[in-house]
Formats: sequence, C-alpha cells, structure tokens
Amino acid sequence: MSELDNNCKEIVIDLKKIDIFAKYVLAKSEFKNTQILFQEAYNENAVGTGEKLPLRLLIINHNSIPASVPDRGAGVRCIKLYKRQIAEGYPVNTICAGKSRVTIRYQLILVVEYEDGFVDILTLPNNLSNPLQYDPLITKAFVDSTVISPSGVPVIQRQNVTVPNETLIIVSNGVNDYPWFDYNISIPFSYFEKYSRHINLNCCQDLESFVLLKCLNSDINIMDSQLVALNAENTLFVWTTEVALSVYEDIIDKLGMDSDIIICGSPEYECEKDCPKTCDCP
Repeated sequence: MSELDNNCKEIVIDLKKIDIFAKYVLAKSEFKNTQILFQEAYNENAVGTGEKLPLRLLIINHNSIPASVPDRGAGVRCIKLYKRQIAEGYPVNTICAGKSRVTIRYQLILVVEYEDGFVDILTLPNNLSNPLQYDPLITKAFVDSTVISPSGVPVIQRQNVTVPNETLIIVSNGVNDYPWFDYNISIPFSYFEKYSRHINLNCCQDLESFVLLKCLNSDINIMDSQLVALNAENTLFVWTTEVALSVYEDIIDKLGMDSDIIICGSPEYECEKDCPKTCDCP
C-alpha cells in the first residue's frame, strides 16, 4: 500500500462529528446600480410625483460674498466623490409584514475644485442648508425647499412609482445640523430568489437579513451659475454653481437564519492535544 493510501486511511479513521455554527441563507435579492442619493420630482402643482431625480446642489462660488449685488466669484470646475462613510451599526434591517426593510445611513465627502484653482472639501449633508437658513460657518451648498424646507426641516423623498419602494431623508438634530442621509428600501419577499421552492419565508419566525453593499459609483453634472436669494425680502444674494449629483450602489439582501451544521471532519485545532496544560478545557 502506498504512502498516500496510508495517509488517506489515517485521515478517514480520524474523522469525527463536528458541529459548525453558521448563517443558513434561504433566499437572496440583488438590486444592481440602485440610486441611493436622489430627490423627488414635483409637478407643476407642487405635488411630489414619487419619481427620482438627481440631488440638485447649488454650491456657493469661491469668493462670492453675500451682498445686495455680490461678486460672481469662481464657479465650480470639477467635483469628485472622494469617500462615502457609513454610520456605525449600518446597514440595518427590519423584517415585518412580508417585507425586508433595509436602511443605509451614510454621508458623502466631495472634493470640489473651483475655476480659480481653489480646492475645498464638502461633506454632505453636513454642509447643506436651505437658502433662507444660510450660515457662513456651515453652509457650502443649498438644496431645494422640497429637500430642506425654508424653516430648516428635512423633507422625506419618495420613490413609489415602482416596487420596491424607496425613501431618502436627511437626519436632523436641528436647523443646519444634518449628520447623515438615511436611505431606505422595502423589499417584498416575492422579490427574493428562493433556494428551495418548498420554503415559505413568511413562516420563518427566526428569519434574519444580511445586507451586502458593492460597486459604489456616482454621476455628477456641473451646470450654470445661479444667483440665489438668502432672505424673503430678496435683498441679499450670493452666486452659486448648479450641480446634479446621483450616487448608485448594488444592494444585496440575503435572508436566512442561524443554523448548526453537522459534518464529518478533522479539526485543525484539538483542545486535548494542542492546548497548554494550564488551560481549563471542558
């Protein structure tokens, strides 16, 4: 008998029952290139349509100081998405009423180059304001009143034209204190690919969700300069550059549950053989 046969025989003899604790995936849903940064479209009657548009930013031109007749300053030449930061503990998931609701809490860091060569960092939504809530210590860009109201309260943005429905809102701790975006998507169980046709997800009491995020990318369009009024009396203005910003990501949601898997094998580490004599092994 060859040495290989002897080794194989020895391995077979040493096999024992091993209990492995793992996540058992029952179904998966994947949404590629999902627009997670957007604002809701409004019709001519100022009613939300439930459709997505890019987030419209009005970035204050460099060296344009608010005045009744402000200097135009230097407009935006180039913008790059430098980093996306996700809040600790996110993404989170809630399973209820036959749906898996995924929440991603995040902020964006943009590098902005102006036409005069000046480079600045914008953190969104931290540096956003409604024009009527302009704060020179915080505000670097404005959004529409359908995103942050004139009183400084964020407005929920909805996508409810197609399923799964989505929402986006700016987390607020008060006027001009906006640390995060909250993106939500509610995925019905019917949108999940089941790995077994005998599985009824609604009957799984211990069902959990595991969310993976991949392939973050952005679409940025720089448009014309605009003069923005900073008060209701239209006596104070500042020059800005209009920018349309969208961020996209693959969202993969796996539904499953904790499970014990019993296999026959040989563990690499065995307490009786390998641990020091001083340890308290069960």
